[in-house]
Amino acid sequence: IGRDFDRQEFCGDYEREEVASERIFARIRAALTRGRRRRILFRVAAVLIPVALVLGVALRLDRQVGGIFSGAEYGEFVVNRGRRTQCLFQDGTVAYLNSESKIHYPVKFGLFERRIRLEGEAFFDVKRDTLRPFEVEMGKLRVKVLGTRFTASHMPAFNTEEVTLLSGKVEVSGYRADQSVVLTPDQSCSYDAGSGAVAVRNVAASNYCSWTGNSIIFDNMTLADIAVNLEHWYNIRFRIDERIDTSIRISFTLRPETLEETLKIIETLTHLRCRQIDKHYVIIHK
Repeated sequence: IGRDFDRQEFCGDYEREEVASERIFARIRAALTRGRRRRILFRVAAVLIPVALVLGVALRLDRQVGGIFSGAEYGEFVVNRGRRTQCLFQDGTVAYLNSESKIHYPVKFGLFERRIRLEGEAFFDVKRDTLRPFEVEMGKLRVKVLGTRFTASHMPAFNTEEVTLLSGKVEVSGYRADQSVVLTPDQSCSYDAGSGAVAVRNVAASNYCSWTGNSIIFDNMTLADIAVNLEHWYNIRFRIDERIDTSIRISFTLRPETLEETLKIIETLTHLRCRQIDKHYVIIHK
């Protein structure tokens, strides 16, 4: 427009031409529309991209730990009588399960916790994770750790639960409301479900997990507890004559001996007699 005006001022013979105002206006309006659409797209992208990123991270976490968009899946591992085995969890934690033991566990651990349920006896070598404590539920007791090695025993038939710490630190709770005890290495916490009594004592923790190898150590253990352990070790049934004091304590190590050799050791140490009656082994007076 400026050029046309200058030419008209200085050139009298300049021929006037109509300005295509409609076409120019249409081009201006189209440019404004494109700019408006572009701004809308940028605003939508500013909202959708972070949402998509969050959803992507959440989906990845759901595949890794589960329970965010879908219900947690659970599995169960059962060890038959007379056998021992180990279970490796996805976080690197290893559980050694004794005979007649069972664990109920999530296929994928949660985002903020790692929790399983135990019935029987197990030795845990827990992978350290400060953001997700490892918890073991068994009957009344609850064991909470970050990373450590310990044994846990839950024997419903005998109303007993026990936790023994080999290394690290664990918190044992559940036996009474708002009460807990922190164990240090070579300490054991036992709970009697019948009386509700809780006892913490110093022990040789390595003896309590010896069954994970090729030996089993009985260190000042009662005859009743020894009978239970031998049932698991040899896949047999023991019965102790009601006239015998089952609180008798003895100590010995199996590396491993045959059942007959083990029974002879018990007879020598207790001056009692072990006999086989049907499918049971009975401890009686000589």
